[in-house]
Amino acid sequence: MGNSTGTIQSIEIRYLEAKLDKPFGWSQSWTTSRSIIIMKLTTSENYIGWGETYGSYNTCLEMKHLAEFVIGEDSHNINKINNKIFEKTFQSHGFAGASSFMSALDIALYDIRGKFMNEPISTLLGGSLKIDIPVYATGLYYLEGFPIKPHIDEALGYIEDGFTGMKMKVGGLSISDDAKRVNQTREAIGPNIRLMIDANEAYDKRTALEMSELVHENNLTWFEEPCPSRDFHSNRYVTDNSKIPISGGESLHTSLEFSRVISENVFDIIQPDICSVGGVSEMRKVGNMANSFGVKINPHYWGTGISFAAVLHCMSVQPILNNSQINSPYENQSVLEFDQTPHPIREELTDRFILKDSSVEVPKNPGLGIEINEEVLDKYLKGEIIHVK
Repeated sequence: MGNSTGTIQSIEIRYLEAKLDKPFGWSQSWTTSRSIIIMKLTTSENYIGWGETYGSYNTCLEMKHLAEFVIGEDSHNINKINNKIFEKTFQSHGFAGASSFMSALDIALYDIRGKFMNEPISTLLGGSLKIDIPVYATGLYYLEGFPIKPHIDEALGYIEDGFTGMKMKVGGLSISDDAKRVNQTREAIGPNIRLMIDANEAYDKRTALEMSELVHENNLTWFEEPCPSRDFHSNRYVTDNSKIPISGGESLHTSLEFSRVISENVFDIIQPDICSVGGVSEMRKVGNMANSFGVKINPHYWGTGISFAAVLHCMSVQPILNNSQINSPYENQSVLEFDQTPHPIREELTDRFILKDSSVEVPKNPGLGIEINEEVLDKYLKGEIIHVK
């Protein structure tokens, strides 16, 4: 091990996309492919770090000038690098894009620091409080024609896999038709499996409340994104009046945006995504803020093993909201989304995470603690590699 991680020597940004065998949908649209932006960061001391975020190939092009800002910076000084990007972009209309870049870069920098220290990221954050993190299955999207049997079969499959909770989509049908699907799902999985619904911002506040009334007797653990995420007024109205806890926040950027939704009780449960919020650094700020205000934090996840490993590390150092003799997932212990929908890139890019007792173990190896199959980067590459050095 050298004396330092070195300066940032080069950044490679790739847009990856994989076609799906069958489309699936949610309230807003249907998808025929899965995509992700992968960042590879190399230092002058030949340390390599990996990060990821969301967007398109055009997003990669926009990230190029941000990458130029940090070439030559000391890769060990994560705080200084993040602050430099923040200063350059915060008062511009492109800050949301900058937050995505910051997310991928921050994850990669923590990966490098962990490899240099020969410690997992959780140790860099102060040390794990938990060796494994409770997870729930995300799936149960709409299929063409909205058939119910494949939906029920999928739900029962998650129980067979060992999940104790799952989340399904609503908002793509009338509230009466969606309520019927919720009822059928609850009947099929029984009373002891946690069930959540996600509308992906489909409703206005009155329709959201009407939907809540139709399904609340199904003992739902939360109702996710009933209204547009940044419509804080409507979401607060639903939170104040719904019999089901309300969650949201996956698209919000940095702890600054979360400060309002937390302090004003816009949601009962916040769901930051490490690929959007600003990486490990901002996820920790949001987590600490949530605990200070007594708000649950159950992060969103929709990427590959890179971001999943990163958020596992963050959740391993997240304190129990309110300790008791029995600390239970969903009740006072955070739970993490574990996407089970088709995603060829996710399945091939890293080793799979093993589910045991509806939990996933926090990686123990240095940095993120995962290995990257770089052949997958070439297999699913769309457009050119954005290479900055």
